[in-house]
Amino acid sequence: MKPTLNRRDFLKLAATASLTPLLRALPGSAQQQELPNIIIILFDALCALNLSAYGYARQTSPNMERFASRATVYHNHHSAGNFTTPSTASLFTGTYPWTHRALNLSSLISPAVRPHNLFHLLDKAFNQVAYTQNVYTDTLLYLYEQYLDRHLPLDSFTLSGNVFYDNLFPNDAIYGLKSVDQFLFKREEAHGSLFLSILNDLSTQFTTQLYSQRLKQEYPNGLPRIANTDVYFRLDQVMDGVMDLLSGLTQPSFAYVHLMPPHAPYTPAQPYLGLFDDGWAPPPKKKHRLAAGISEERLAELRRTYDQFVANLDNEFGRLLDDMESNGLFENSCVILTSDHGEIFERGAHGHSMPLVFEPNIRIPLIISAPGQRQRQDITALTSNVDLLPSLLQIAGLPTPDWSEGMALPGLGGVQIPDRSIYVVEAKANPSYRPLRKATVALIRGKYKLIHYLGYRYYRDNYEFFDLENDPEELNNVYSSHPAAKDLQAELDHKLAEVNQPFI
Repeated sequence: MKPTLNRRDFLKLAATASLTPLLRALPGSAQQQELPNIIIILFDALCALNLSAYGYARQTSPNMERFASRATVYHNHHSAGNFTTPSTASLFTGTYPWTHRALNLSSLISPAVRPHNLFHLLDKAFNQVAYTQNVYTDTLLYLYEQYLDRHLPLDSFTLSGNVFYDNLFPNDAIYGLKSVDQFLFKREEAHGSLFLSILNDLSTQFTTQLYSQRLKQEYPNGLPRIANTDVYFRLDQVMDGVMDLLSGLTQPSFAYVHLMPPHAPYTPAQPYLGLFDDGWAPPPKKKHRLAAGISEERLAELRRTYDQFVANLDNEFGRLLDDMESNGLFENSCVILTSDHGEIFERGAHGHSMPLVFEPNIRIPLIISAPGQRQRQDITALTSNVDLLPSLLQIAGLPTPDWSEGMALPGLGGVQIPDRSIYVVEAKANPSYRPLRKATVALIRGKYKLIHYLGYRYYRDNYEFFDLENDPEELNNVYSSHPAAKDLQAELDHKLAEVNQPFI
């Protein structure tokens, strides 16, 4: 079994650790009068493994590489969930999905955990601004409305379409989303209200078609759209809005900016449509029992369009970098680039919202630039997005609460623990108020990864075990033969019993 190190011991150890260049660049004591801004730029469904900034074969992200040259790059960073709701809730609360219980697509953080959040902890020290294009993140932000000095509507900086929940039900956004936007004006299936939905469709389609025709040459495959809505936008227009938002920050501010690209639908602008027609493909992988069975040819096509959309996004990110540079934000701000989850194009599976937690689904970028940082630093330690909360508290000079399940990042007051364990929880089919009985749970410790599939009809109580150092593509399941597999299984079984106990 791994050596034990409890949270109290870890905090003592971290307090005595020498400061890295990243933390030294930050105001480290209450004696300093002005804290830096903290700016999180989160791009939805951005997989680190598809970024040239992380060694990807295609040159998808030259501007992210430029940003990395003046920042600290975390090479082994994972999301605590494989889709937006649980992963974003983990970022906000510093807890795993089995604790905050935002397990389902549109579920909320449990009332018991809700007061434990980043916005509450930073409230007294920072002006707080939030903007997201993701409806499920937006409903979580409405839980913290009392701490936000400014919460921009989801359809800000857009061309056409609208959402109603934020105006009609600001005190119960999830109710408004389900009863109005998803029921009366439902997009994906049959509409809930024939008259209202037709009226809304006619209005939205008229405006959208007008813009689509006008911008046909720029976006031949259609305008970018906020998923689960009829809200359309131009990527450059949204980035212009973000530039205006950030240039108007009053120091110290905490800004959370969560943009939809490169989340599906993938709609790159015309200059990017010819990119990556190179025939490149990753190693073929056997179709997974829980995947949809999509063909390799279709997956290759989807991957290429996704990579084009990433390159389009990266170009706009480059404009944002230039604007922040000209406004001096890099001198007085801690700027964080990350994502909520990844995207998969293998094993017959596409996307992220599925019972699979392979590395493309959960490996996300984390690049942090401290105020005035000029040189690159690379950190290969295993980290999770539950670590952002304690790390941002370090920047603010605030203590980490006992309830946080994360640890301060190496480079932000944390230390590298070789045998640290992190977890990933996918349980959208499991009731949030019940023990985890239908879920996919992964334990990653050092170079090893164990995946446990619980309750699936055709894949019940199965395990997969990978040596990520020697098999980074997760090609060989060595659960039955590797000597470390039973050790990780015992640890994961014990952890599941522990987190399930309050719900039995």
